[in-house]
Amino acid sequence: MPAEEVVSTMKQILNEQVKVYNLVAKTVHLSDACFENVIKPLINVENKIQGQIAVIAMLRYASPDQAAREASDEAIMHMRESGSDITTRKDIYLLVKAVKDKSENLNFEDAKYLDSLMKDFTRSGHGRLNEDQIRLYLDRRNQIDDLRRQYNRNVRNDDGGLWLLLDELDGVPAQDLARFSQGKDSEEGDRKDMRFVRFTRADVNAVMQYSKNSATRKKVYVANEKKLPQNVDLFKQILLLRDENARLLGYSSHAAFRLENRVAKSTDWVDKFLEELEQFLIPQGKKEMQALLDKRNLDLVESGNSMPPWDYDYYNRLVLEDLDVKHNQIAEYFPLQKTVSAMLEVFASCLQLRFVLLDPELVVNSIWHDDVQVWAVWDAREGFKGDFVGYLYTDLLSRPNKHQGSQNVNLQCGYLKEDGKRVYPATILMCSFPRPTASSCALLKHSEMTSLFHELGHGMHDLVSRTSSVRFHGHRMPPDFFEVPSVMLENWCWTKNELRQMSCHYTKVSPEYMTEWHRENPGQESPPEKLPDELLDPLVKSRSVSRALWFLRQLAFARFDMAVHNVSTHEKCLNLDPGLVFNNFMERLRLLPNPNRGDRGHPQADFHHLVSGMDAGYYSYLCAAVFAADIYQNTFIEDPRSQAAWEKYRRGILEYGGSRDEMDMLEEFLGHRPSSEYLLRSL
Repeated sequence: MPAEEVVSTMKQILNEQVKVYNLVAKTVHLSDACFENVIKPLINVENKIQGQIAVIAMLRYASPDQAAREASDEAIMHMRESGSDITTRKDIYLLVKAVKDKSENLNFEDAKYLDSLMKDFTRSGHGRLNEDQIRLYLDRRNQIDDLRRQYNRNVRNDDGGLWLLLDELDGVPAQDLARFSQGKDSEEGDRKDMRFVRFTRADVNAVMQYSKNSATRKKVYVANEKKLPQNVDLFKQILLLRDENARLLGYSSHAAFRLENRVAKSTDWVDKFLEELEQFLIPQGKKEMQALLDKRNLDLVESGNSMPPWDYDYYNRLVLEDLDVKHNQIAEYFPLQKTVSAMLEVFASCLQLRFVLLDPELVVNSIWHDDVQVWAVWDAREGFKGDFVGYLYTDLLSRPNKHQGSQNVNLQCGYLKEDGKRVYPATILMCSFPRPTASSCALLKHSEMTSLFHELGHGMHDLVSRTSSVRFHGHRMPPDFFEVPSVMLENWCWTKNELRQMSCHYTKVSPEYMTEWHRENPGQESPPEKLPDELLDPLVKSRSVSRALWFLRQLAFARFDMAVHNVSTHEKCLNLDPGLVFNNFMERLRLLPNPNRGDRGHPQADFHHLVSGMDAGYYSYLCAAVFAADIYQNTFIEDPRSQAAWEKYRRGILEYGGSRDEMDMLEEFLGHRPSSEYLLRSL
């Protein structure tokens, strides 16, 4: 879609929706209001326009055209403003309330849709505020959306980094050095012996884990923590406006407002959940930290009793290497494109699907960049063979101004049309892995491979979901549940047989790669095709290393999230210093005190989760870990590829999407209330 058409197209789409709302308001009297004549038309138009909106929204993440990205941002602003305008309408609210009061006998998805729609209005002030207060509330909400867009735009467009001498990068693997931009003679001085380390996850991690120079690690850590200063004030403004709006509606805090629609229904539930995990994790985390300190003290003239934050990743890697975990060699067995194909084979086997890669000429008008590939997905189960499932897009490689990191982006939700025919989903696996170099293909470290499988799990949820409406399709569900399927799938990336089956040494991808390997390794036998035991066994064993410390990191994020969104009074919110709160939690719970407060940064400036829908929801990752451990250990641990188990899971969890009460659905599937004991046992 040309950039100049993006905003006008969005306005046409939104106008179509408003016309339906106007027609319902004009033709239905309160006394006649029922699900069929009020709610059903609203469902139908929402279903119809969702895919068109999703295409426009996707452009801000991945379009190579800056004008298209900016137009997408503007279009989404119009969409949110239109949504706000709809929820100001008293005429529609009264009709929805009349339907709710009628208490018709509805199926579970229709009943949940009615409840959800009713909350859209009451959470916008209807039945709680007068008209002036409602307008104030919605004006603030639009202001929050403007600030969120600005914050995320700053994150997406950040191209900052540091120039470092090659000597400073001693220890960084050659494949990472090859990715860094090489300096040239310039007005700023001679940089031909320097490399530019960008503030991306891949670049920063490479330095933090491998640079032998502690001063280099500190330099990169401190600079990375202090990036995006323009987002510091934006973050604080967002917090204040959220707090004001929640209190206006009668909630005790923004967290209380947000949790009303979550599996965890209250701040007390979340606080108790996090406290229980902290009490268990801290003692185990201290034991793990001591192992790291023992390793670090071997490098020091005088022993230290604490770990500075810039040394953690480096010494954690060394402890892992004591187990003989050779991450660089392991990465050679996970070339990007081959690994994606192997992962699709896993889902083809488990979910009984068939993936067909489409010819680029067939999809040339349906993609936004030449990097994109498209698969048609078909059902292969007995009784369903040949049924179409949907489309999977992959956009895997890093580009300037593209979204950094890995995510699943829905392009079209599935739903039932008015005539009963199904519209099938389309979903995108969008990542930002380093591009191949001239001498080697893109290789995935185990952590990157796990992240890829996690996001692909969201894509599978998107594909096999079978809801009637787009509102509950796939992982359109509360954040304390939508991560559960993908977190559960991460177990496959720590299972020996699964890892072996997904592996393939990169030299088997191309004869040119094999030739280059032998040139670099003269006289050695060609590497085996599949990951050998001597690499696999230490890797699988390493999962238990520093695992409590990893969960403590997640706990620190969750504690910070609740601390800034569950403030007891607005005055305290005004006086809140988010950077101080963030750093205090990170140092206390991660057990990584910063020896110099001047080296503390403002990490909340790059915490996009809390401005992109996960506000008062970061605990969800821990909650998902608890639920996922329960599902895995009670369903898949004995046979991860049991088609019977996967069929039960597909029908009992995945197909429902968010159309049922999530806790009821989970308890029905498990046969018991989920328990944290399975996660704690796995540590």
